[in-house]
Amino acid sequence: MDTERNTHVEWIDIARPTRSDLAWLKKKFGLHPVIVDELKGPSARAHAEAYKDYLFFIYYFPKYDTDDETSVRTEIDFIVAKDTVATIHYEPITEALDHFAVRHEKNSLELMCHIVEHLIAYEERQLRHIREKVEDVGRNIFKGKEQEVLARIMYLKRDVSEYRIVVRLQEPILRSLLAKGRKFWGDDAEIYLNDLIGDQLKVVNQLEDYRETIVDFEETNNQLMNLKISNVMKTFTALSFLTFPFVLLAGLFSMRTVDTPIIGLPGAFWIVAGAMAAAMIILAIYFKRKGWF
Repeated sequence: MDTERNTHVEWIDIARPTRSDLAWLKKKFGLHPVIVDELKGPSARAHAEAYKDYLFFIYYFPKYDTDDETSVRTEIDFIVAKDTVATIHYEPITEALDHFAVRHEKNSLELMCHIVEHLIAYEERQLRHIREKVEDVGRNIFKGKEQEVLARIMYLKRDVSEYRIVVRLQEPILRSLLAKGRKFWGDDAEIYLNDLIGDQLKVVNQLEDYRETIVDFEETNNQLMNLKISNVMKTFTALSFLTFPFVLLAGLFSMRTVDTPIIGLPGAFWIVAGAMAAAMIILAIYFKRKGWF
């Protein structure tokens, strides 16, 4: 358990709370037994709870897993009293709260908002890996690497979808906090809490922009693949048309009948083969000029 205080407000941070930590929190804040039970591990509460002397809410934010190349949901629980903010989490979040410290906050509202703003700023930094992947797809989309680009797009879509699910969970929590916070701190809290909703919306908008860009890239890549397949099919169709009539003609000349023309003449084979080759060359030149292959 880490504690920081200025002259106005105190911040308590607890990682992986033990039974003694929970007992201490219950005594310090007068926690309801249901809230104590919630603090034993991650939960799925999507709204703030207001009690006489404290607010309780759970904030979710995405954390990028470099091994799986995807974003996972990370939870941090808040207990906010008039002069104290306690944060409880169940896995290391040192990177998310890096360089954060209690400074000149005048009350728990300002401190809580600064912590959440710090987490939202972390979320924006986490979007960097998505931006880099989107830019990489954009650089390679016209380099004849359609299958490779398609695989990257599929992984990128999964990452964006999982990131989006986590970020979307924040909006109902922050709106619930706005409703409960006005009663807890007074009407002056509205401007602070609306500002948090606005900051969260910026992250959502960036994510939606990336999502739309990925959809555009996917459509473009599919069109390039279809164009390549169409060109291949056009070439095979032209080759089939070039060879089929002459295969049929060769079949006719292979028939053993008494009135088959040319058969039996000296050099008949070379006459037929030469005529077929000349006709194929003429057709190939004609198709080429027409742009059919």
